[in-house]
Amino acid sequence: MYPRPNPLKARLAADEHILGLFVQTPSPDAVEIAAAAGFHYAIIDLEHGSFGLTEALAMIRAAEASGICPLVRVPDQSPAMLRRVVEAGAMGVYVPDVRTADQARAAIAALRFKAGHNGGTRGACPTARAARPRNAGWHDFVRWSNDELMVCLLVESAQGLRNLDEILGVPGIDTIVLGRFDLWHELGLEGDRYHEEIDRIFEDFASRARAAGVRYATRLSSLEHAAAREQWQAAMARGERVFTLGSDRQLLLRAFEAATAPMAAGPGVAAAQKLALRVP
Repeated sequence: MYPRPNPLKARLAADEHILGLFVQTPSPDAVEIAAAAGFHYAIIDLEHGSFGLTEALAMIRAAEASGICPLVRVPDQSPAMLRRVVEAGAMGVYVPDVRTADQARAAIAALRFKAGHNGGTRGACPTARAARPRNAGWHDFVRWSNDELMVCLLVESAQGLRNLDEILGVPGIDTIVLGRFDLWHELGLEGDRYHEEIDRIFEDFASRARAAGVRYATRLSSLEHAAAREQWQAAMARGERVFTLGSDRQLLLRAFEAATAPMAAGPGVAAAQKLALRVP
């Protein structure tokens, strides 16, 4: 199959978990490091990242070279933007702020070439980068694209939640994602963004997705903490398989904070911690 099966779809078909993160800095190195750390996919974030399509293409190439699956979060639902990122080589697309079933259908159609009565509307170009024009036939590429590209829809509004059952009924969704931060902001909730009301909304969201037979993504903080490992194990027991561990910015900040924490605590504490490390 051209060029190879989507590794994320293969893992989900085998009922294996997949781990990913958002990459919001213009850094192919970050994509390569994520692959080395054991992530299965990188969501190259054109919506909230500080870069454009040229930089995203370099990050897609880094993903291809390092064995991590490149997904792209687009800044809008326009067919032109969806087409550009998949022609650049994205193996899946995160579609933002889906509020209605019609929007879901339109996005899925824009990512599918017309084949029979599948409703695809994707424009065709046999010399697009993703088509590997010198290495494979066009019809092989069309079949591969229709079968292997992942469609991930983000529901990030109260309107989207009201229409969730209709959205879930649209054929062709590989993963659906709850935009917790956007909802927290829209609902005007005070305090931590992991507010108990957002947790309640997520549980309802997850229950409805399971009933519809649609995979959904679960947000974890970091698997390095015992509480997160317990959360992950409980989620796996519920049948959840898609996990996002935040963004490169968040993970880098945590690493930097961990490195400076002993000094921030004061010289006496730092010296005691240093001494403790020497004690067998």
